[in-house]
Amino acid sequence: MNLFKISWLKRIAQSKWFPLLPQVAMLAVFCLLIWGGLGVSTKDNAFAKILRNTNLANLIVWSYWWPLIIITTIVIGRMWCTVCPMELLTAIASRIGLKRQAPSWFRSGWIITSFYVLIVLVGLHTIAIHRQPHRMSLYLLLLLVTSIIVSFIFEKRAFCSYVCPVGHLLGLYSLLSPFEWRADDLGMCQACKTKDCIAKKNHYRMVGRSCTSNLYPANIKDNRDCLLCTQCLKACPYKNLRFSLRKPGMDLYRHVEFTPAQMAFLFVVAGFVSYEILSEWSSSKAVLTWVPVKLGEILGMHGAIGSFMSASVMFVLYPAVFLLGLYLLSLLLCKTSFRQMSMRLSVLLIPTMAAAHVLKALLKMVSRIPYWQYVFSDPRGISTATKLTNMNLSTPKALYLVHSYISIFLILSAFVTMGLLLRKSMLFRSYNRKGKVVLFCGAMAYWGVFAVTIFLW
Repeated sequence: MNLFKISWLKRIAQSKWFPLLPQVAMLAVFCLLIWGGLGVSTKDNAFAKILRNTNLANLIVWSYWWPLIIITTIVIGRMWCTVCPMELLTAIASRIGLKRQAPSWFRSGWIITSFYVLIVLVGLHTIAIHRQPHRMSLYLLLLLVTSIIVSFIFEKRAFCSYVCPVGHLLGLYSLLSPFEWRADDLGMCQACKTKDCIAKKNHYRMVGRSCTSNLYPANIKDNRDCLLCTQCLKACPYKNLRFSLRKPGMDLYRHVEFTPAQMAFLFVVAGFVSYEILSEWSSSKAVLTWVPVKLGEILGMHGAIGSFMSASVMFVLYPAVFLLGLYLLSLLLCKTSFRQMSMRLSVLLIPTMAAAHVLKALLKMVSRIPYWQYVFSDPRGISTATKLTNMNLSTPKALYLVHSYISIFLILSAFVTMGLLLRKSMLFRSYNRKGKVVLFCGAMAYWGVFAVTIFLW
């Protein structure tokens, strides 16, 4: 179903003010959030756990903005990238910049993977940018500055395509979306002489620019790289683009290909999502952190170094051991290559990863509701955090009950999706039965970690 048959939706997509006005508004909000966190910090880790929820900027970014980005991506696609203020800044910077071609190593995907690993290991679990509003502000400011510098040096939308880990993660989750942006009539694309949607002369127009994500609408195979920016629709003289409804997750049933850098990124995300869910329950957290805790005791690693080591074990070592063990099993049974096995396993893990990420996102949003009664009278949150140091704020049990039912529904949906992928995805059609058994066991082991935690928690 082509949603552009809805006249008002098509008018918005074709408007010269979309997505410009939403991006300007988001840039203003982004700057306010940076300002709201600057100078607000503490050396007391226990106090920081309260301060992260009483500081308005920090509360919005980590408990609502980021969770909603994850949820809307799975539902709609890369809609955040459509209104992202950094996409606006990159468009401006690249227009006036040096326009140099990005080198092959820069385009390989390893910059994104390395940046994500750096954020997770150092940013989140060593210096706690999600608990210290001042550090959060510096992190957001770093993203803005980096997007401008990279886009000023390199041509097109280099930051979004080759550096931004957020967009990369959203690209993976957008494979599950029941929406897609595609060329409407492929014959019309073939007959088109000017190819305005990819013409070099239109690369740096502010309205109606050709695709700077190196996509030709007639050849788009999946949702990963399309930002839904609507620029190709404005550039096309025939308006031959559609925004359509489809069955959820259709991209995963096609022949999806991941590069080594993308697979490495995905497995680190898989480790991070595991921690996000398992750390909510004391029993599962104790099991997950047993190895890093023991290593810390043996090696005498404490404080920031200990946190870095612990994160490295959980987000890099655990996924690597899991992947290696599954590969050795596949060698014994079906003698497949490491790349083939990893590729197929990556596809099978995405539904469970996405479901778990949504569960964590919803939990954050629900559990932070009690803090909203304080944040507007004390936006910086220091005084409120001091008052709440010895208090426990409670969330209505009814909301947690609803969250529990949603959790069960999502985790069961992930299980069904995995089974359907094994039966119907093009990626598995040529795979032998023993290989499928190995992949199913691996995917079930990952899914089972969440299922057991959710049902017993």
